[in-house]
Amino acid sequence: MTRSAHIAGAGIGGLATAVALSAQGWTVRVFERSPDLRTTGGGIGITPNGMLALDAIGVGDAVRALAVIQHEGGVRAPSGRWIARSGLRFVEERYGESIRALPRLDLVKVLADALPPGTVHYGARVEPVASGDATTPAVIRVDGTEMESDLVIGADGIRSALRQAMHPQHPGLRGTGSVSWRCVVPADGLTLVAAETWGSGLRLSILPLPDGKVHFSALAKLGGRRTSEDGPGPLFGRWHDPIPQLLERSTREHMFFDRIEELVHPVDSFYDNRVVLVGDAAHPMTPNVGSANLALEDAVELAHAVAQARSWSELQAGLATYDQSRRPRTSRLSTMSRWMGRFAELSSPIAVAARNSGIWLGGFLPEAVSRRSMDAMVQWSPPAIG
Repeated sequence: MTRSAHIAGAGIGGLATAVALSAQGWTVRVFERSPDLRTTGGGIGITPNGMLALDAIGVGDAVRALAVIQHEGGVRAPSGRWIARSGLRFVEERYGESIRALPRLDLVKVLADALPPGTVHYGARVEPVASGDATTPAVIRVDGTEMESDLVIGADGIRSALRQAMHPQHPGLRGTGSVSWRCVVPADGLTLVAAETWGSGLRLSILPLPDGKVHFSALAKLGGRRTSEDGPGPLFGRWHDPIPQLLERSTREHMFFDRIEELVHPVDSFYDNRVVLVGDAAHPMTPNVGSANLALEDAVELAHAVAQARSWSELQAGLATYDQSRRPRTSRLSTMSRWMGRFAELSSPIAVAARNSGIWLGGFLPEAVSRRSMDAMVQWSPPAIG
């Protein structure tokens, strides 16, 4: 093998995989459909598993220098009353790392800057052609030109063309009935704590960022509501401070709107011959368990599995190892994310009243929710690469 890899998608998973493989001597080219670095998504929280993955590929300290630590967290009612509240020092004590936050674009830039110049090609549309076999390479078509490589990595997001080609009979995505708005706004003059606020079929999360900025994400279960891309103001504008101020400072130009989707059911393999999936291309799920951190895990485990592969049989063994490691974990977390979302988006008045009384949370976030749910999400040890 020439140990060449083509990656479709220059998001977090694709770039992290490129960094990890390049460090192991693979010749990597990344093709991104967008004309420049992806900027969608606003802010991002990096949990301890994500930081361990970033350390494993050599960029952890660069990310720490750009991020802020989240010292406190919790859940509030729309009135502002705390349902559950906690200091987050236990996170570092329990997992060896803090929860950090930074603009998503800053993370993407760190990953892109860690690659050899010319690795990433923007404005390039990738189409799968052939998955290859023991004697033939994998083939993709980039803007009409066919290209061969030993390995093709699908990091092309939730609507992955490579996943569809690999699993043509899979039913694909389904809507969850929820929509979200995300935005980064100035934080000057505001008192901020990383927290979620839960209403009736509505929730809004706040994530403080560096440099006097704050990310908020508002999510609505549609039901009988009418909503659009115009913004969340009519639904959340009367909630507790600083939510009205955050909404007033947001602009439609910088607001990201999404309809929340997930796979109908997990795919039965993350690889086929010389093609393998990472991140949202492999396991699209609702946004409740830190899917970007899972994409970073994918990058490390894939690089570990194929780092020394120099033959077809070694490549297949490595891809099988990656598949057997990642599919069970991501499938469990996809189910967990779905149920976490349903709990946070309850709309029955009785259920909402019981939830927001703290009865179902035990009234104490670290013991009742954080430590159990966070164990499932962030207890992960990176394998050695190379």
